[in-house]
Amino acid sequence: MSWRVVHITRIDQLSLHLNSLKVKRGDDELKIPLSDIFSVVIEDLSCKITSRLIIELVNHNILVMFCGPKHLPEAQLMPMSGHHGQHKRIMRQLEWDEEKKGRLWKTIISQKIFNQSRVLDRLNVEQDRINRLLMLASEVEDHDTKNTEAQAARLYFHSVFDDSYQRSDDSIVENAALNYGYAVVNAAVARTISAKGLLPSVGVHHKGERNPFNLASDFIEPFRPVVDAFVMGNPPEEFLTKSYRLQLINLLHCKVLINGKMQTVIRAIDIFIGSVIDYFDENWAVEKIHLPNTHKLQFHEL
Repeated sequence: MSWRVVHITRIDQLSLHLNSLKVKRGDDELKIPLSDIFSVVIEDLSCKITSRLIIELVNHNILVMFCGPKHLPEAQLMPMSGHHGQHKRIMRQLEWDEEKKGRLWKTIISQKIFNQSRVLDRLNVEQDRINRLLMLASEVEDHDTKNTEAQAARLYFHSVFDDSYQRSDDSIVENAALNYGYAVVNAAVARTISAKGLLPSVGVHHKGERNPFNLASDFIEPFRPVVDAFVMGNPPEEFLTKSYRLQLINLLHCKVLINGKMQTVIRAIDIFIGSVIDYFDENWAVEKIHLPNTHKLQFHEL
């Protein structure tokens, strides 16, 4: 399974050499086998990239993210085709049962809130707040009709930041860090969705008309606390340095507990989405879905 995450900055050109990504800067060259690469994050706005390389990156189902002037991911490269049984899988996806969607969304949000409680525990937040989150996790209903997710979010973020904190305030450097980390994980989820032949624009819960990745917006939820745990435990200073951004990108390599084993986030995303497909296609019970658990979260060392 591919595992390398390649971060591109201050590079002259990216091109293809045999079955490798060739990175060129001045007279220096580096070659990385495409089979080793999970994703490429391009932050250099002046870097040249050949069309031949783009085609091969797509053919190898490598996640490619392009960042803007503020270093935040702005776009990603997605293949026109992916899974060998894509048409059949999409047709099944369009027929996913609404009741099963409701139960799935309840399960996803319950696990997200539970994972948030593990983050608070990791940060030594008072037990009363953790217990209140656990209570909310147990109260989520099908389709989250009472919007328990939002109630939990207010308690969660105000347990770490002060009561004046606004998640939507772009001037707060912690929000910039969270947004960067979420964007990286969301892109990895979207890549896996496409690789498995699903239609990323058709969500289980999210239905944004202008969101081409509604399904990724659904499936990222239980993974968000991975980003939260890093940012809240290691807050950035005045701005996002290159070193800090690299650590956010490498959250894809940290390990979570899933299906009884510690797995990288990259692998956990694949396991989770595969189990969701089985839940719908093989009529699995919702309890059999493999969800990431941040109880024993292990960060990847650079």
